Amino acid sequence: MKKMTLFSMIKLLTIVVVAIFVGIFAQNLFNIKLVRESEIGVSGVLTEIKQISHLDTVEMYFNEILDYREAIKINNIEIPFTAKSFIFVVKAKVQSGIDLASLSEKDILISGKKIVLTLDNAKITSKEILEYSAYDEKDGLFNRVNNEDTLKTLNEFRVRLEKQAIESGILVKAEDNAKLILESILGLMGFEEVVIVFGN
Repeated sequence: MKKMTLFSMIKLLTIVVVAIFVGIFAQNLFNIKLVRESEIGVSGVLTEIKQISHLDTVEMYFNEILDYREAIKINNIEIPFTAKSFIFVVKAKVQSGIDLASLSEKDILISGKKIVLTLDNAKITSKEILEYSAYDEKDGLFNRVNNEDTLKTLNEFRVRLEKQAIESGILVKAEDNAKLILESILGLMGFEEVVIVFGN
């Protein structure tokens, strides 16, 4: 009877010790799993977004009439009959978007079903002259219209084009559109609350 009682006690003690070890192991395993899930969440989001690399979200088109005139001057005085001129009709396109290539894990915060992304501000990504035509071209005395005049006029227009696009709100529209696109992508990934902050 005593042997049975001693055996029972040893058996019970063994079960308790094993149960404690199993509990500790399970808890550690659960904690490791949580950390891994968190890491996978951030890296998964990063991988998904970086596949896009660059998010061009707005295109603006501009039609401009450029009036060019230049004359030969001596001491800032225009010499008569030397003025050359032409009129350009130009069609151009400006694109704006968000650079996602520089996004890193520190720019992504995940808390449950909420995600916060910190992105760079939108910027002009391209300025392109689609077509142009010259009208009413007039040569001056010893001062003919040439290719350099055309290039100079178009380059000056390119510089003004970026300023015009920004004043027309292209950067704001690009960020608004990027928000909508990324909210949709992250929503499909299972996030219920998406917060996007610009100005990284």
